[in-house]
Amino acid sequence: MKKSCVVFVHGFTGGAGTWKNCKGNSFSNLLSADSEIDEAYDFYEFDYYTEIISLFDSAPVVRLLGLFGFGSKKAKKNQPIRRISELLDTYIRTKLNSYDSVIFIAHSMGGLVVKDYILNHEKGDTPEPIGYLSLAVPHKGSIGGYLLGSFNVNAKELQPLNAYSDTLNNAWIDKKEILPKAQYYIALHDELVNEVSALPFTVKKSDKFVFEHDHLSICKPSNSNDFVYVQAAQFLKSHAYNFKMSELATTVFELESNSYEKEIFVIKMILSDIGEKGIDDAKGSFFHAEIITKAADKKDRIILQDLQTKVLSLYQQSYNAHSCKLEANEVFAKVHDLLLEQDSKVLASGVNYINFMHKKGLLQQLANKLTTQVTWSEKIEIKDILAKI
Repeated sequence: MKKSCVVFVHGFTGGAGTWKNCKGNSFSNLLSADSEIDEAYDFYEFDYYTEIISLFDSAPVVRLLGLFGFGSKKAKKNQPIRRISELLDTYIRTKLNSYDSVIFIAHSMGGLVVKDYILNHEKGDTPEPIGYLSLAVPHKGSIGGYLLGSFNVNAKELQPLNAYSDTLNNAWIDKKEILPKAQYYIALHDELVNEVSALPFTVKKSDKFVFEHDHLSICKPSNSNDFVYVQAAQFLKSHAYNFKMSELATTVFELESNSYEKEIFVIKMILSDIGEKGIDDAKGSFFHAEIITKAADKKDRIILQDLQTKVLSLYQQSYNAHSCKLEANEVFAKVHDLLLEQDSKVLASGVNYINFMHKKGLLQQLANKLTTQVTWSEKIEIKDILAKI
């Protein structure tokens, strides 16, 4: 089973048709057609009752119709956003609780439902909300709310400066530093939700996108060339990449008797009389650095290269300071002490999956070259290494 899911949440008077384009293809079908996305996520659509006027679904009318034998229809009525959020919570905790994480794609009022859910989500409950795509969501209200607000509870909540929606948005602003990664999509031709309302606060340019759509078309991309689809796909792929790298970062190194015995970095340590435990630790570090370096994308490779340059500089500082005074085993320890000391300082990367083990491994990658750039003893020469290979 996949570890993450995507949940679509429609808006006021919406439903399954919210996400279907003129050809009948849903947003989720377009996304799942991409194998990279399909391998990482399962897709769901959360549906809830929402009508402009719900007279014929009200309890009195349903009971009256029942007296005349017109079916056994359940009574329904429009519910406040807070109650719909609770319904979403029940849906997720009941149907989706086997997933580790969830990403929401929400349209219009559905985005307010999702905001309420995220703000009331309790840490430790699964799945953890990790992403939010806001499609023409009226974070600061919609003028359409004035037209129907006198007889529709949801329309009233969508009015600008409505007490509930205003409080909800203020809470969103207060917690913006710890919220899931979010992007805000604005429909250029939207007559219901203008740009000011489609943004909950002043967001970074990288999280704001304007599309050649109106309020209804923004949630039903026409094909895989539609920019709404393209951007949503990139968002999901970015999270999928982070999943993969985080998993790789926690891969357990299984030490075997012959692990890396002919690798140059190991031979250098053996020639320098580095202790067995130090060699085993270096093997593990090298293993972890190798798997993330090979899997990293272009952006993260640049970060890793920069880190490796810094690791080399710290090695050189420590080696120069101690190589003439201490045994190779002690020099090895001093170098790694300095790396640990600088782990959250000079060696801070901002990439969650890169940890201290990887940074030590970057040094072993440099040592794994037929040069004396990284060695543990000045007595080691190239011919000595070649003799052991």
